[in-house]
Order: sequence, then structure tokens, then C-alpha cells
Amino acid sequence: MYFVIKKSVDGQYYFLLKSDNGQVVAQSETYHLKSSAETTIQAIKENVDPDTLVIDSEKL
Repeated sequence: MYFVIKKSVDGQYYFLLKSDNGQVVAQSETYHLKSSAETTIQAIKENVDPDTLVIDSEKL
């Protein structure tokens, strides 16, 4: 599984949790700050798997 951070059309950030085959497992709420999305991802990773890959789609 891996996370993908995205930016919505209104400029807010959200993330998707995807399975290894690319299917969306979960979508977050939207956050005003990218750092808020990243903090939430980090909290999830610490409680699930700290090695889960995070992809920032703005950097692709």
C-alpha cells in the first residue's frame, strides 16, 4: 500500500491510500495545508507500517 498526496481544484490538499495494484482504498478529508496532510499520513504510518511509500503528485 502507498499514499498519494494530491491538490484539489480549490487549492486544498488530500491524500489517497492505494493498494499495490493501484486501486483506491481510502481518501482523506481535505486540508488547507499540505503539512497537515503529511502529518496525518505520518500518524497513520506509525500505527500501520512506517515503511509505506508516500508519492507527492505535485513532484511528478
